[in-house]
Amino acid sequence: MNKLSESEVKKKLSRLRGWSLDGNKIRKEFQFNDFDGSVEFLRKIAPIADALDHHPDVCIYYNRVIVELSTHDVGGLTELDFQLAEKLDGLV
Repeated sequence: MNKLSESEVKKKLSRLRGWSLDGNKIRKEFQFNDFDGSVEFLRKIAPIADALDHHPDVCIYYNRVIVELSTHDVGGLTELDFQLAEKLDGLV
C-alpha cells in the first residue's frame, strides 16, 4: 500500500466527519453514555480491524474512545486508514 500525498489526505479527510489530521495520522474522539458503551464500541472495532488486517491505536477514557489511524509500515496515511475510518463511522 502506498503512502498518500498531502493533497490526497486533505481530500479524503474532507469527506469524513469529525476526523482530524494529527501529524502522520488521523484522529477522532467518539463519545458514549458510559464505560460500557465505550467497551462495546471497542468490541465492534475488533472484527472490522481484523478483517482489514489494519489495527487502530485506541484509548478509552470512561465514556470517550479516541481512535488514531496510521499505516506504520509506510510512515503515514494510506487508503486503508480512510477505509477503516469510514467503517468506524458506520458503527455509531
